[in-house]
Amino acid sequence: MYEVYLMNIFKKYIYQILIIFLLGLLIFGYSLNKKSSASKKNEISILAKQLKAKNSQISKIQKNLFDNENNINDLINENEINFKKVFEDKKLNNFNSYNFSKYTTNDILFNGNLGAVATAYIDLYNEEKNIFLATYDGIFASSKIENLESFKKIKSNIRSLIQYEKFYFHEQYGIKDILINNNNIYISYIGKRKDDCYDLKIITSELNENYLDFQLFYQTLNCVNVNNNHGFWAHQGAGGRIVKLDNSNLLFTTGDFRNRPLAQDPESDFGKILRINIQNKKANVVSLGHRNPQGLYYSKKFDFILSTEHGPKGGDEINTNIKPFIKVKNFGWPISSYGEHYSKHYSKRILEEAPLNKSHKKFGFEEPIKYFNPSIGISQIISLNQEDTEFLIGAMGNEIKDQDLGIHYIKLNKERNKVVDHNYIPLNERVRDMIISNDKKMIVIFLETTSSLAILKKTD
Repeated sequence: MYEVYLMNIFKKYIYQILIIFLLGLLIFGYSLNKKSSASKKNEISILAKQLKAKNSQISKIQKNLFDNENNINDLINENEINFKKVFEDKKLNNFNSYNFSKYTTNDILFNGNLGAVATAYIDLYNEEKNIFLATYDGIFASSKIENLESFKKIKSNIRSLIQYEKFYFHEQYGIKDILINNNNIYISYIGKRKDDCYDLKIITSELNENYLDFQLFYQTLNCVNVNNNHGFWAHQGAGGRIVKLDNSNLLFTTGDFRNRPLAQDPESDFGKILRINIQNKKANVVSLGHRNPQGLYYSKKFDFILSTEHGPKGGDEINTNIKPFIKVKNFGWPISSYGEHYSKHYSKRILEEAPLNKSHKKFGFEEPIKYFNPSIGISQIISLNQEDTEFLIGAMGNEIKDQDLGIHYIKLNKERNKVVDHNYIPLNERVRDMIISNDKKMIVIFLETTSSLAILKKTD
């Protein structure tokens, strides 16, 4: 009788019992997951501390070698940078007109940014049969485009030309771009003008695969002092993109090093896009009001500049400047921006000088044709077609959900003043630099998350 009574009770309350049982499982699972999550966080924290310690040790080794006129990278491989093929001819999601191959290396030791294994810039030469590579700390190498597994290192005089240590050891300094033009190579970098005062420089050398003898080509009129009213951040001064304008001129971008008012000062070279005459080395301001433009393209056929620049907390921009040499245009920084200040505790004076108004046009400035909020860590830009209406834009950052770590396809209207299509292609890699062949059939990308080269080849 007692057993029958228990069975009836069980049947009567079976749903309640099941619910209590399932809740118990959920609570138990949550507890295990919480412990596991806490354990993983602890492991990651320990690993991060270990990596920081190892990096510090390696930096000390590098500095000691540097003081004795040696380079730790030469101990890894004195004459070559070797890449290993990871995969070949994969299809890309959302961008299936190109096949994707990847080569990676462990021979480039130092990075130019947190979250990166190594940073380098690339360009094609010798009728696009060869590729040139420059690491952020001044290692140069070249390879045939058909043999990306082996780059021959090229010696240079850069060590005697650039002597301040932060160039070689600090992630915020170093090389910012390269350009090969008419058998000459141009290298931009953050230079040290005097103690606690930094500028942007371009050096140049005749392209020689055995030795590069660099000479100063251009330097900004002034330097930015570390001790200024707005603060100092070398990354924000990066800019540094160099592109060919015509046979007599180059275009060059500069950031403001976080001394924000410089971007609106027409007498300053900072926060600008400049036109530099190759013969007399004189620079003229093409546009002002830029924060940190790290992507640059000029269409000779349609006479417009397309540039990308980093906003502050949010507000990365794509800007177009149609018929750019008729008048100097102002793109608004730091009066207008769709981003926000990193700090909420700036002084009243700084906020008055850099209000970051949420309109450009209202204050007489050029509106971006597209902005990203949150930021994508925007980088280089390349044209995909002869009509200069389709482009790829690199994204660095660290979050796939924010559309970082990949490339962005954009299409412009016929007037090239409006984005009519946009697509994100995730690579899970920080895209530092991109180049494209003249026939638009091959794209080469430097992926700094894993220190890799990506080759995209057109399939049709």
